[in-house]
Amino acid sequence: MGLALLLLGLLASFLYARMARQEASAPIPPMAVSQSLAQGVAWIWPDSNGPSPASGEAASYSQAAVLVESLVFRGSGVERGGRRQPLALPAGARFIPVIHVEAGASAPDEFTPVQQQAVLAAVRRQAHAAEAGGGLLQLDFEAPARQRDAYRALVAAVREALPSGTRLSITALAHWCAQGDWLDRLPVDEVVPMLYRLGPQAADWRRRFAQGDPGLARRCRGDALGFATNDPPSAALLDRATRAYWFDEAAWSNPSRPPRHPLS
Repeated sequence: MGLALLLLGLLASFLYARMARQEASAPIPPMAVSQSLAQGVAWIWPDSNGPSPASGEAASYSQAAVLVESLVFRGSGVERGGRRQPLALPAGARFIPVIHVEAGASAPDEFTPVQQQAVLAAVRRQAHAAEAGGGLLQLDFEAPARQRDAYRALVAAVREALPSGTRLSITALAHWCAQGDWLDRLPVDEVVPMLYRLGPQAADWRRRFAQGDPGLARRCRGDALGFATNDPPSAALLDRATRAYWFDEAAWSNPSRPPRHPLS
């Protein structure tokens, strides 16, 4: 009898612990997403005017990180795209210009002077808008591993091109945060890990970020985290983000069309 009670107790403890883990990792409900977005940042990509709730109520978010310029490196040159329509934001929402950069398969490991200057010219064009909207500009570039050194040099050049009072934010793939401290050494004011589209290891990545795993770069354990409304985080993970960025593929992040304006 004693052994049976012991086994029952162990089983109950195991089941309770598993239920607790499942509850801790359960995604937050839609209302919690809306509440977080109301205090957070909406990522808005081209050809969209922001979220339009089905209820007809006004969308609510305190800041809008808007992709205004898109630069694609192809071969030794650059193609330029970006926003092509006016943008209506909620009253009082602060504007954060986002410069998106991507490297085509033909782009070199080391960016050409034309490519680097194209990015810096975009930064200078958007610097005034950044200052007027709260003093923050964001660079969005999922640089492949072969261009890591070139990316670091580009970030340093962007920092130099910005006015001293303008802060620099960058987005980061989740796995970048587990590849040493290189993100910690970049001259930026904010790193935003993107915690969506994480693949088969999604649960493990989210657990690591929720727990503040010391194996992650220090800057990746900061206030800013990026989420998707169609794949929301757990309450524990959201609690770590006092500055949450929200991406919504259905409502306000329609993919941009291929760039039509070659720069070189």
